[in-house]
Amino acid sequence: MYAATSRSETPVPGQQVQRLQRLQGIARVGFAGPESRLTALYQANPCRVLLPRRPKGKVEAVLLNTAGGVTDGDQLEYAIAVERGARVTATTQAAEKVYRSRGADSHVQCRLALSDGAFLEWLPQETILFDGGALARQTHVEMDGGSRLLAMDWLLLGRLASGERLNHAAVRDRWRLRRDGRLIWADDFRLQGDIENLRARPSLLAGARALATLVYAATDAGDYLAMAKRLLQKARGRAGASERQGLLICRFLAPEGLTLRQDVEAFLLPFRAAIHGRPCPLPRVWAC
Repeated sequence: MYAATSRSETPVPGQQVQRLQRLQGIARVGFAGPESRLTALYQANPCRVLLPRRPKGKVEAVLLNTAGGVTDGDQLEYAIAVERGARVTATTQAAEKVYRSRGADSHVQCRLALSDGAFLEWLPQETILFDGGALARQTHVEMDGGSRLLAMDWLLLGRLASGERLNHAAVRDRWRLRRDGRLIWADDFRLQGDIENLRARPSLLAGARALATLVYAATDAGDYLAMAKRLLQKARGRAGASERQGLLICRFLAPEGLTLRQDVEAFLLPFRAAIHGRPCPLPRVWAC
């Protein structure tokens, strides 16, 4: 667990901090009905929602941050609501970058709401934590027992291609998932300080630089546990799956981002085909 306030909200006596302009972006979108009709859309710079046309009326919402990343003091909020049988896939236009901070956290909050037999897939692209970056991210899910959710997030610890080392950075990631008002899953992940040394600990990441969490929340989630374990045996990195009533949880660890992406994509393609009952390509922007 961690405190709800930023690490930098308590000022140092006598210290003068230059106030810089910071982002406060919001993107909210809603869909309803079997045709997944757009019912709500609100955007505040730098957050945007794109709705590219897909074959056979399929709905794919692409959320993006036109600023290209976040830094200390920035606050981004994404909210997606689906109801009355809507079936929607939502993703992000590119990887989110968390730039060097002067001390305050970069806040990213995602709220997902599902009701009345809706099916939402929240499949954002990676988040990349730069050296000196500070990320506080929260994902809140409210759903009913008749809806289904497939959701994930993934994190790269540094710009691995350039050999960046996270000698001083911080990440705090919180998930809260409620079904019919009852908390069924709570997950907190935190690394702060010399992440290069922390990630090497066997009890933490055992040397991994890239990690992902994927959850499938539905009444039939347990039916896919054996399939998930079978698929994860083929992972090039480390991966595993566990199940509790109405919830399937998959974890991925990899030495770098390319291996993680290959493992995630190799899992998602057959798994999504199984839960949809038909082949489902990955979001098109993943290939851009």
